[in-house]
Amino acid sequence: MTENGSAVANPAFILRSLLLFGLVLRNREFRAMVSTETLSVFGDFLSRVALAVLVFTRTGSAGLSGFAIALTLLPAVAGGFLLSGIADRHPRRDVMVAVNVVRAALVAVMAVPGLPLSLLCGLVAVSSFLTGPYAAANLALLRDVLPAEQYGTGMALRGMLSNGSQFLGLALGGLLASALSPAACLWLDSATFALAASIIVHRVVRRPAARSGPARRPGAGVFDLVWGTAGRRAAFLSTFTGLFLAAPLALAAPLAAGLGLPSRWVGFIMAAGAAGAIVGLAIFGRFAGAERSGWVFPVAAAAAGLPLIALAGVREPVAVLVLIGLGEAFWAIMTVIAASSFAGLLPDAQRGRGMGIAGSVNTAAQGLGALAAGVLGDLITPAVAIAVLGVAAALFALLPAGQWWRASGERGNPADRAPALAAQPAAVD
Repeated sequence: MTENGSAVANPAFILRSLLLFGLVLRNREFRAMVSTETLSVFGDFLSRVALAVLVFTRTGSAGLSGFAIALTLLPAVAGGFLLSGIADRHPRRDVMVAVNVVRAALVAVMAVPGLPLSLLCGLVAVSSFLTGPYAAANLALLRDVLPAEQYGTGMALRGMLSNGSQFLGLALGGLLASALSPAACLWLDSATFALAASIIVHRVVRRPAARSGPARRPGAGVFDLVWGTAGRRAAFLSTFTGLFLAAPLALAAPLAAGLGLPSRWVGFIMAAGAAGAIVGLAIFGRFAGAERSGWVFPVAAAAAGLPLIALAGVREPVAVLVLIGLGEAFWAIMTVIAASSFAGLLPDAQRGRGMGIAGSVNTAAQGLGALAAGVLGDLITPAVAIAVLGVAAALFALLPAGQWWRASGERGNPADRAPALAAQPAAVD
C-alpha cells in the first residue's frame, strides 16, 4: 500500500495524522482561536442563507437577494485593505475581541422584525467590512501562537474545520430558515460572535502590539510588502487563483440544470468542494512538514484546475462531484501552504497588514471569478465554461509555481526558510 495512493485507508496513516493534529490541539490558545473561528464561520454561512431568504421573501426579487449576499463578501475586501494595519498597531487579541463584539451587536439589530431594507443592507455591509481587520489579526496571531514546526499542521486543521463549518452552515441554514425563521438564524449568528469574544478573552494571551507609531497610509509600501521577495510573490500570486477556481460554486445551479438534475443537486455540487477540501487537507496534514511542501505547492497549484477541465466531457453526476472535490482539495492545499509561508516571510511588525491585504485579494478574486464564470456560462454551456476556466487556472499556476521554484533556488524552500527570512531586515518600514 503506497503512502500517496491508498494512504487514507491506511490505519497507520490515520493514526499519525491524528497524532499530529492532537499535538497542535494541545496548545490552549490555538484551540481557542480555531474554535472561535469555526463558530464564526458557521454563523456567517447561516446568516448568508437567512439573508437570501429574508430579502427574497420581502421583495420577491432574486437580484436583491443576490445583492444582499454580495454585501456579505465585497465590503470585506475594502476592510482588509484599509483596516488590516490595525492588527499591527494594536494588540491582535484586542482587535479580534472588539470586532466580534461589534458584529454581535450589528447582527442582533439585523434580526429585529420589520427593519427597513436599506438599513438591513447597510448593517450587512458594515459587518462584512469588519471581517477584514478581524481576519488580519487572526492570521497574524496564529503565527505567534503556534511554533514554526507546527504551523503547517495547524493551518491544515484550521482549513478543515473552516470548510466543515461552511458545509454545516449551508446545509442547516436553509433548514433553520424554513423550519423557524430567518431571524432565528441571525440571532444564532449574533450569539456565535458573542461567544467567540468571550472565549478569546479568557483563553488567548494578550500580547503587546507588534508595531507602535503613527498609522501608515493604506497604500504605503504595499508593493514592497507583498512583492519584495520571490517567496512572497509566489504566495501572493496564488491568491488570484480564485478568478478561475470559483467557477464550480458560481455555476452550481446552471450546471445541475444542464445535467438534467433536480434542484437538490445544487447543494450537493456546492458541498462537493467543501468535502474535497476537508479530505485534501486531512491528507496534507500528514505531510505538512516544510521539507515536503517545497514540491507540494507547485504541484497543487498546477493540479487545482486540471479536474475542472474534465467536466466538459462528463455527464455522470457522481463523477462531477468527485472532479469538483478533487480540484478543491488541491486548491485548499495550495492555499494552506501559501498562507503559512507568507505569514512567516512577512516582518512581524506588518504581518497583520500583509495577511489582511492578501486575504482581501483572495476574496476579491473569488467574487470577480464568480462574476466572470456567470458571464461565460451564459455564452457557452456551464460545464464547458468551468472547463475553460480550469485551463486558465492551470496556465496561471505557472506564475506562482515559477516564483516558488525561484525562491527555493535562491534561499531554499520558502516554507522551510520562512522564520529565518522573517527575521531579516524588512523591505518596508
